[in-house]
Amino acid sequence: MSHAEFIPLAERKRLRVTEIKKHNLANILTHWFNVAMWALLLPTGLAILASPRLGIVPELWQTLMRNVFGGTANLIEFHYSVGLVWMAVLTFNILLGFRKYFIPFTRERMFLDADDIEWLKVKPLQMIGLAKAKRLPPQDVYNAGQKLYMYMVIVGTLTIGLTGLIMTFHKLIPWPWLIQWSLPIHFSAVGMVVAGLIIHVYMGAVFPEEKEAFFSMFTGKVSAWYARRHHAKWYWRKMEEEMDWEDRVLAEGRALKADESAAD
Repeated sequence: MSHAEFIPLAERKRLRVTEIKKHNLANILTHWFNVAMWALLLPTGLAILASPRLGIVPELWQTLMRNVFGGTANLIEFHYSVGLVWMAVLTFNILLGFRKYFIPFTRERMFLDADDIEWLKVKPLQMIGLAKAKRLPPQDVYNAGQKLYMYMVIVGTLTIGLTGLIMTFHKLIPWPWLIQWSLPIHFSAVGMVVAGLIIHVYMGAVFPEEKEAFFSMFTGKVSAWYARRHHAKWYWRKMEEEMDWEDRVLAEGRALKADESAAD
């Protein structure tokens, strides 16, 4: 929606109090499950990585984690146990809802189109104060940036999970080179996801225009005003669906009245 588009005040008020469902319960639970897993895995993983030679995280953090868990061995065991739970639950969810949720979600919400490509060209420039006069193309239920982050998370999660399994069950792996390469690949994938996560959290929880997106991960809903401004494609599709439903209900009502009149 162009900010220059005129919308009467009464219509704006109506849109602000009207809510549209954006996320179902399965999406919300999966999102916060992932948050909980990362909250456990990231600090313990950093403690395992800590080394004066690497200088990535303070050695103090490793000492703190060792004291909390009673030694490095317990720390590592906790880390890979949580990782196994994470992978098991995600795998179970995908297999359980593959046809009902995963395929429709992928088909309807994840593919980039021409408007998404244009959005990716314009939005970064606007964020640094350039191209302010240029209109952003309409977006679907997720904008192009959110779709790219989902791609990054999927690739990162698969890489983290696979390399984590290799390191956890290294005694069963006959190729030492594979085990050696798994560690740097594992932490590189974590770094990639965390880099995207920082932007994701900032845009969702801090950036004023996107606050509704953050709260929708609790309620599952956004206002019609937010949807129309930021996800115009999705908003108008939802309106068409509602109008089609209303037309069907009215048609069924007229048909029922006609049958009742004929019966009389």
